[in-house]
Amino acid sequence: MYFVIRKKAVIIVIAVFILSLCASICFYASPVQGDAEDIRLPVIMYHGLCTKKEKRGRYMIDPDCFEQDLIYLKNNGFQTILVSELVSHFENNTPLPEKPVLLTFDDGYLNNYTIAFPLLKKYNMKAVISPIAAEADKAENEKYRSDLWSQCKWEQLKEMADSGLVGIENHSYDLHKISDGKKGAAATPGESTDAYSSRLSCDLCLANDKIQQNTGKRPCAFVSPFGAISKDTETIVRNSGFSAMMDCEEKINHITGPDDLYHIHRFLRPDKLSAGEFFAGCLGQ
Repeated sequence: MYFVIRKKAVIIVIAVFILSLCASICFYASPVQGDAEDIRLPVIMYHGLCTKKEKRGRYMIDPDCFEQDLIYLKNNGFQTILVSELVSHFENNTPLPEKPVLLTFDDGYLNNYTIAFPLLKKYNMKAVISPIAAEADKAENEKYRSDLWSQCKWEQLKEMADSGLVGIENHSYDLHKISDGKKGAAATPGESTDAYSSRLSCDLCLANDKIQQNTGKRPCAFVSPFGAISKDTETIVRNSGFSAMMDCEEKINHITGPDDLYHIHRFLRPDKLSAGEFFAGCLGQ
């Protein structure tokens, strides 16, 4: 009887060992389900901040709206990031906050420096500013300056970039226009692929060179004027050395890999909506 019991005990021990070994093999050999990265990233598109009520509209909003946005985001656990940090996450495995949000200002209006920048410093929050490089050049010799319609000078853009709170990205050198069949970075009707590629890449390279020369930092993202692009735009942007591209499609981003960085969508922030009303619409997606 003793030997029978001992034999059964040995069999049980062997069986447990085999089951444990199989479980270990399965654990290390099988992919873990549900661990694919999905960065849920809301991106907000601003243009200018205006203290004059009669001048506000679709692209110029009350400075108080922007300040309330910053307060809302901070109170709800969001942390602002720069495009460069998003790119670094995929290139260098740099960690991102749990609830990232990206704030962007198009065109580089002077009020981005005089009104928005002080608010960013006040709340220690970050934003991307994408100037039209040709307009920044013109601003250097501008005699009369206005927060409403003037652009930032290069020294002002550099000051913001040096703060670590502002990323300066590429909004083209001189493609921010709609005329003669041209709209933003899109190809013109009848334009050959080679001609379009040469025209766009030359403009983007010139803007990048200007930004690097004047701020010491080279852009990593192209922010398309009006969101106007063509089927070859992404390829040209990639070949021009950019790691990201932003459009004007209003929906939340779910970024699972570096290729998604060439399709960063943005919500336009209008005037007159409270922060709660605006974010309920775009964050609820």
